[in-house]
Amino acid sequence: MVNWSGKYKHVKTEGMDDYMKELGVDFATRTAAKAWSPDVEYKVEGDTYHIITSGLKSHHASFKLGVEQEEKSIDGRTVKSIYTLDGNTLTQIEKDGKGESKIVRVFNGDDLTVVSSIQGSFLSYRKCNL
Repeated sequence: MVNWSGKYKHVKTEGMDDYMKELGVDFATRTAAKAWSPDVEYKVEGDTYHIITSGLKSHHASFKLGVEQEEKSIDGRTVKSIYTLDGNTLTQIEKDGKGESKIVRVFNGDDLTVVSSIQGSFLSYRKCNL
């Protein structure tokens, strides 16, 4: 299993506004998100995984692999998420009343690539470094 614990710095984002609009996120939140360059920390404690986002808005997702749970998304929606880990790839399936989104995080050395899609359509890409 890959060691993906660490604090990653945001490098660039593409398509986030369109992704958030498709999710139904309001204009004010989308506008604020455009100016946001979040740091994200990933850590593991036993069988519990944590994704801690800091910056303009803080968010802490805590989960066990393969267990569906209800949580608040970083944009404030109530969703049901399930996380799986396959090698260096952490996949999150997020469901709300409107549909399903998929967030794939690929850890490659000091690089992290995050690709978010809704109903299989690519909508957002984010790059981070340790």
